[in-house]
Amino acid sequence: MHVARSMITVNGIRPLAINKKQAGVALGSVKTLQRMLWCARHQPADPWVKIVREGGPGTECLIDTASLEAAYARIYRGEKPPVMPSERKPTFGRN
Repeated sequence: MHVARSMITVNGIRPLAINKKQAGVALGSVKTLQRMLWCARHQPADPWVKIVREGGPGTECLIDTASLEAAYARIYRGEKPPVMPSERKPTFGRN
């Protein structure tokens, strides 16, 4: 199967890194982006995206554009980033 390479552009230019808002627009799903960022921070074996700079007071989180494009290709192939712990349902009564 051949998958066309998707390329992210902002104002006609492919940036090296994009902020979270731009990444959410490019993906079309903020929740999927949140899951990818959670993986990048907490699952070093399968990070989904590369964070160039963590956000904080006065700074934006920057995401490597190539890694976001690669993550989109994974989604296109049918993979899904894992749910975050806050999304998991408790399993009461299981032994």
